[in-house]
Amino acid sequence: MESLFRMKRITIFLTLCATWVVAIGWLSVEFYVIPHISRIYDDMHIPWVNVNISEEGNFQRKHAGEERTEIYKELGTNVTRLLYLTKENSPKGHKLRYYASTKGSFDTSSVYDKLPKNSTFDRLNRCHVIGNSGSLLHSNCGKQIDDADFVYRCNAAPLKHFAADAGNESNITSFNPSIFAKRYHGLSNKTHIGKFLTDMKQYHGYLWGACLNFEAFVKICRKAMDAYNITENSFVLGHPDHFKYFNGFWSKRGYKGRLSTGFYYASDALSRCNEVHLYGFWPFNWIFEKDGPRIIDYHYFDNISFPGTTKKSAHTMNKEFSILLQLHTFGIIKLHYGKCY
Repeated sequence: MESLFRMKRITIFLTLCATWVVAIGWLSVEFYVIPHISRIYDDMHIPWVNVNISEEGNFQRKHAGEERTEIYKELGTNVTRLLYLTKENSPKGHKLRYYASTKGSFDTSSVYDKLPKNSTFDRLNRCHVIGNSGSLLHSNCGKQIDDADFVYRCNAAPLKHFAADAGNESNITSFNPSIFAKRYHGLSNKTHIGKFLTDMKQYHGYLWGACLNFEAFVKICRKAMDAYNITENSFVLGHPDHFKYFNGFWSKRGYKGRLSTGFYYASDALSRCNEVHLYGFWPFNWIFEKDGPRIIDYHYFDNISFPGTTKKSAHTMNKEFSILLQLHTFGIIKLHYGKCY
């Protein structure tokens, strides 16, 4: 009899505990989670988004098309011609202000003869923007990534040995001038120049140098342009006014950080592509998938330590990701993460 009473007391105790857990959970969602999520949406100040949180499931079907039209309308058509310097948008003798520096200006006369005549692409259909997150490794997404009309790639991430996960196709590949020092010893001799040129053969379309961010980048970029003799792609210079345009575009919406290359390319894709798909955008060191959680590296191609989201940096990846996640939720972009089964 005593054991029966003990069992009843235990049952009542467990029932009360469960009731408290449910009540606390409900109160947390009602008074913290939902208001917190709402504040995140409000803080980003994205003007084309005007949707109650309960409507998210229907947003893509009802509103994505018209909201994308609003994006196109604000971005305009002229900005698509400024992705890189051409003879058309940068006349000889024209002086350009650097993107990230207020000191000095760049005279286009020094590179004018090497500039392409004009931009060779404008409106595109299906575009894939490929980030460098370790989430791509073992993802088996290569074939899916290559199935696009146009592929953006960031910071000359290596493709050789990673085709199954990251794909092979490329139409424009960014190149940060800091890579010259990190990988090619500042192009200090013929051996390093040769290594640079050999590595760049894996890309097609355009190798897009972010050379006009700072005046300090110009000298090494000029050296690379003078040595560039491969036919697999063309070396072009990113137009600083194009950077500034998108920086202003997001600044008006509450994002004050310097745009990372991936976020910048995603923004450019929104200005010229009917569909925008993102792969390799995952700024966290683990990810949940169908077969369980998986720890991932910072990049898919090396094992450098993961800086996390609190380390002081020129870019705030976590805030950029929150914007991309909203655009995904609203059906404006498609954010792919995890494995492609």
